[in-house]
Amino acid sequence: MEVAEIRKVAKARPFKAFEIRVENGERYLIPHPENIFITNQLLVTVDEQGQSILIAPEAVSTIRLVEQAQKVNA
Repeated sequence: MEVAEIRKVAKARPFKAFEIRVENGERYLIPHPENIFITNQLLVTVDEQGQSILIAPEAVSTIRLVEQAQKVNA
């Protein structure tokens, strides 16, 4: 996926939580804009255990906005 597309979602105001799904099927919730760092070569976030996750932008298969109700009930 193009870095510009990822940045567009991450910088949207008002911010809406989103989920990144990568090629291997793993998913990462981005609940707040401070939970992701984006460069031209790399995305950095953390998993539920607080471990750093490094993702190549080309490995991102989809980005999906997450509704508040889904986050509460998940």
